[in-house]
Amino acid sequence: MDVEKYDDDLYNMQFVLDRSLKLDPARLIVVRPYDAATMKAVGIAARNGIVHPFLVGDRKRLKEETARFNIDPELFTIVDAGDDDLLERAASLYRDGEAEFIMKGMVGTALFMHVLLDPRWKIRTENLWCHVGMLEIPETKRVFLMSDGAINILPNFSRKMLIIKNTVEVARKIGMRKIRIAMLAAVEKVKLPAMPATLDAFLMKKFSKTGFFGDCEIAGPFALDNAIDTGKAVAKGIVGTVAGMANVLIVPNVETGNVIWKTITCLQNRSAAGVVVGGNCPIVVPSRSDDYSTKLLSIQFARLLL
Repeated sequence: MDVEKYDDDLYNMQFVLDRSLKLDPARLIVVRPYDAATMKAVGIAARNGIVHPFLVGDRKRLKEETARFNIDPELFTIVDAGDDDLLERAASLYRDGEAEFIMKGMVGTALFMHVLLDPRWKIRTENLWCHVGMLEIPETKRVFLMSDGAINILPNFSRKMLIIKNTVEVARKIGMRKIRIAMLAAVEKVKLPAMPATLDAFLMKKFSKTGFFGDCEIAGPFALDNAIDTGKAVAKGIVGTVAGMANVLIVPNVETGNVIWKTITCLQNRSAAGVVVGGNCPIVVPSRSDDYSTKLLSIQFARLLL
């Protein structure tokens, strides 16, 4: 495919995320960054002026880790905390205005998110939280956003509405000029009784005509290939401005999103970035097994959303 045929400029993920290099450093809380991937990602982000990190954990261990990765002490602040009060100490930094966003290191996601949801820390809002991933498939000459592959397990129609609303806001912040949203499902035709994801996709396309989501296009249901490949869409007789040209993918459940993410990052060995949105600040929640590149790109992604 020829990049000139696309009317937006988001065809290279690194190019998009490197806009963060032009912004002032943001203050980032990093909880328990004891692994090499997190420390390397945070160190690079600090050296490049993307963030000023507050490293929360055991002071002695953090000093050893920063020395091991040759991170200038002037680039970070250590906040000493034991494992028993680690998460609350980190959350209080945000509440007290010491930092602007937060990232987890070697700590379980469920516990991390549970603590942050406590209203005391002023991170939670009335909005739905969801994970938005940024993916790149070079053959398509497009950068994709995908939601929700990490937080909402099996969202109903109402939750999907809020997931789309959050994702559209992210798309605008990163500079997508024409937002083309594909609702993914297993089959493209609605034949009652239809599978829930298929019916939701069909109804979401209709609902989008109300203007609830603003200036964007929503279509579906699509199988993944018909959403991102024009040739596949044409072969199945699927037409429209979103068919084969989507740059936002809304998955029907967390398993679908997780498999797409792991297929691209593990089987194809490509980078990705992910952020939890819907609260008062973006939250970087990488897998503990993610490499430093994915963690660094996720920090840059979050910085663009502040």
